Amino acid sequence: MVRSVLEQYNVAQFIEWHEKKQLTLNPNFQRRSVWTLDGKSYLVDTILRGLPVPKVYMRTTINVSTQRAVREIVDGQQRMRAILDFAGGELRLNKRAGEYAGHRYEDLDEELQERFLSYPISVEQLINATDDDVLEVFARLNSYTVPLNAAEVRHAKYQGDFKWKVREVATRLGELWRRYGILSTRDRLRMLDDEMTAEMFSVILEGVRDGGQANINKLYLRYDKDFPQAEDVLRKVYGTVKFLDTKLAEALQGDVFPRPPQFLMLFASVAHALYGIPPGDLRDAHPPGGPNFPMDVHVLRANLALLTEAVLEGPDTEHYRDFVVASLRSTQRIASRRVRFLLLWQALAEPF
Repeated sequence: MVRSVLEQYNVAQFIEWHEKKQLTLNPNFQRRSVWTLDGKSYLVDTILRGLPVPKVYMRTTINVSTQRAVREIVDGQQRMRAILDFAGGELRLNKRAGEYAGHRYEDLDEELQERFLSYPISVEQLINATDDDVLEVFARLNSYTVPLNAAEVRHAKYQGDFKWKVREVATRLGELWRRYGILSTRDRLRMLDDEMTAEMFSVILEGVRDGGQANINKLYLRYDKDFPQAEDVLRKVYGTVKFLDTKLAEALQGDVFPRPPQFLMLFASVAHALYGIPPGDLRDAHPPGGPNFPMDVHVLRANLALLTEAVLEGPDTEHYRDFVVASLRSTQRIASRRVRFLLLWQALAEPF
């Protein structure tokens, strides 16, 4: 029967074992694709900042004749390769490492080198385990694991600049999600803030389009290798969010517009008024927008209050009925988004 022991070793010990050829990275148990430079740099950055990383699974076989231990990394190999490559001067960090970008290990000052070498890694040691034992351990681990949702799968699959910009913005908007209750802590733990942020990027890049996971996946794929619009997209996203936060806080503190589907269309309408967004799936129904659009904040606040009341208490006029019905139906589909976006666009300047 396999015996499992939880231990903790620092990076320097792994380096020593590697140099003495007492550590093996067993490719037979490699479960994930090879990491990109982005992933490696992000891991080293995590270590240098003293933040936690997942534990490593190591099979330790004791040879009683030679009185030596043979150590094999059976899960966590990509993490260990990145650590050893960086320690050996073979990895130069890229922009995913923030202010450490461009650094190799020897470029770090002594304090950072010590922080790196002394960083503790939790290790689940599988003592004298056979291959079948290791496979049984993985099978049991997977039986307890919550399946990844679509946002988590995208974060694991894509490694381009688009994915990292989405993560950066989603994190920076943390106070917005919390203040207005747009996304809960539980939502953010499951990376639904990335999903919302990706949809906001989509609005800026492609206009109001049909939603759903398949279309978000296509967005990640489309911009995975090259995202030259990043700086412009971030400028417009932050500008729109600043307007919402400073001018429309009352609406966002209500019970309707903090809901993610409504927030997204409110974001889209304001972004269109401030900057202009592409036609997307609206085509000929796409209304005028851009910096010269005559948006009236006082009118908009009053109209949002009326729409909030209509959704919560039922519409008292035909003017709001389609908006309320669209708010209750499949809110990701373009049929619903078109109705809500166009009425919110009208709400920007015309009293209801």
